[in-house]
Amino acid sequence: MKVLMTIPAVPSAPFDNTVAEQEGWGVFSCDPRPDETQERQLQRIDCSEDGEPPFDSDTAAWRHVVTRARAGSALHRAALAAVGDVERALIEAACGAW
Repeated sequence: MKVLMTIPAVPSAPFDNTVAEQEGWGVFSCDPRPDETQERQLQRIDCSEDGEPPFDSDTAAWRHVVTRARAGSALHRAALAAVGDVERALIEAACGAW
C-alpha cells in the first residue's frame, strides 16, 4: 500500500517559476488578504507566446503539478510547498494529498 503525505506549508520558501512557466503554470503572489499578507497561488499561465496555454484551468494545472509531485519531482513538490494555506486546501480538495 502506498501512503501519500502532504508536504508542510512553507509560505516564505523561494520558488523559481522559470521551468514551471515553460510547462504552463507558476506560483504567484496574489492580492493581499485582510491581514495584508499575500496568498501564494499555483495558477495556469493564461497567455502563451506559443499559442494556446497547455491547461484549460487552474485545476488542470494543479492536477499536473500534484501528479508530478507524487512521482517525486523536486520542482513540483517545491511548488506545492510554496503555496499558501488556503490554496493548499483547495488543491488538496480537488486533487487529494501528495
